[in-house]
Amino acid sequence: MTEGYETAVLIACKNGEATIGNTVRSAVGQADVYVVSDGSTDRTCAVAVAMGAQVLECGTSSGKPVALRTGNERFALAARYRRIAVLDDDTTIEPQYIARLEKRMDADPRIAAASGRVDSLWDHTRRWNPFIAMRAFTYWSYQVTIKRGQNVLRVVNVICGANTLFRSDVFDRLIRDDVPYAVDDMYWVAEIIRRKLGRVEYVPAARSWTIDPHHFRDWYRQTVRWSWAQFQSIRGHRFGLPLERTRGRGVGVRVSGFDLAYLALMLDWIPYMLEPFVIPPAAFFLRDWIDPMWFGIFYLSSSVGWIAIAAVALRKPRLLVLAPVLIVLDLVYRACMLHAFVKTVVTPKIESCTWVSPPRFALETAPPVAAAAAAQPVKPPRQGD
Repeated sequence: MTEGYETAVLIACKNGEATIGNTVRSAVGQADVYVVSDGSTDRTCAVAVAMGAQVLECGTSSGKPVALRTGNERFALAARYRRIAVLDDDTTIEPQYIARLEKRMDADPRIAAASGRVDSLWDHTRRWNPFIAMRAFTYWSYQVTIKRGQNVLRVVNVICGANTLFRSDVFDRLIRDDVPYAVDDMYWVAEIIRRKLGRVEYVPAARSWTIDPHHFRDWYRQTVRWSWAQFQSIRGHRFGLPLERTRGRGVGVRVSGFDLAYLALMLDWIPYMLEPFVIPPAAFFLRDWIDPMWFGIFYLSSSVGWIAIAAVALRKPRLLVLAPVLIVLDLVYRACMLHAFVKTVVTPKIESCTWVSPPRFALETAPPVAAAAAAQPVKPPRQGD
């Protein structure tokens, strides 16, 4: 452990030359930063070293979970640090990000992993890109409703693979196993819950930014993959079954609040996925009672209203201009979930979790948060244990 730092930042990266520099720069000064280059063929290693990271270069690509496992073993991170933060190679964190998560975890030793708010990096060149706009809107709506609500009830069911801080002992146990789902963090949160390693915390005061797909094909594929992993975790870990027989007793059941929350989510997802297929026939059969026009008016007005609230909250007025496209993409999103559901039925598990990252784009300039971090004096390191 470097004197004063109790946290290590671990980044697995493949061909991240365009983004890894900003990621490392935003984390240096908050923790010791380690990068595992997983078979990169570009200047990933050189850029990461120049920004202040210690780098392990792997000659062949094995996928993100294996790269993280290799980095943990080769750098002996779990043995040297109290906590390990896993960042994606295109994630930028604010100057106090690690400190805010550490403070929350210090306040409650039952927290196994904590992640902060994530927003989409939306630079000037792509300010009218509908896929980045949709992802920015989706992040906001999910975090301000479901994730905050789950946090209050202490049943957070998703950790963000782009910005999560783990207790070292928890991370060391999770990373030993191969990931049988399409996304590693979906498997890890499922294991945290089923192994009773602790709980997951959402810390909205800690902010981070990530680069999202900016072409339809990449956006669709990533959206399907995320939903696929979610459904895989439900099936593979039997989530949504709140009543379980108590072990060691012939009679008696245990109520799981986490599974109860998951059941509530599934009862929300099913109508969401099927709504486009249900509304037209409902409007037809009820046409003598309700003018079908009102079904469309209700759907459009509620959608635009929610987008308007997001535009104010995010200070992005252009979301309103893009509202018609976002409404269409919302319908496509429902199709993505149905696609993912079918994939889960056909392929409930995979042999290995490999890289499926969409192409990144280089930012016009360093993100404001990175520039702010560089301008601020680095606080003195804390004394180690």
